Amino acid sequence: MLQARLEAARPWWQRRLFSLPSRAWHSFRQWVRDADAQEDVAGAFIEFAALAFVLAVGLLVAWAWQEAPVPTAVLVAGALAFLGYGGVEFFRERRRGRLTVIAVGAFGFVALWVVLPLVGALPYFLLY
Repeated sequence: MLQARLEAARPWWQRRLFSLPSRAWHSFRQWVRDADAQEDVAGAFIEFAALAFVLAVGLLVAWAWQEAPVPTAVLVAGALAFLGYGGVEFFRERRRGRLTVIAVGAFGFVALWVVLPLVGALPYFLLY
């Protein structure tokens, strides 16, 4: 009872200011509970993670290129050849061997993480 009286005795601006984080948190929780909001948050998180992954790999390649261009070119060419092999095998009916399965998995992983942000941003590019 005493706490309620002390709360009522505070000026209105203090009550509003100090209740703002609590109200914002409750609004955010209500927004996240909505099914559409959950899909939006999950989609935005996955797109952000994909862009961060692509950016990190790009920055690592750029740094490696500055330090040692020839080994970086060989490494990137080998990675692209391996991913190309995985892409070719991805569209074949039969896959043989462990290396092929690994190449197909690597191709699928890279294709997902590179294409996902582009597909997610595609409606924005088309509509605006």
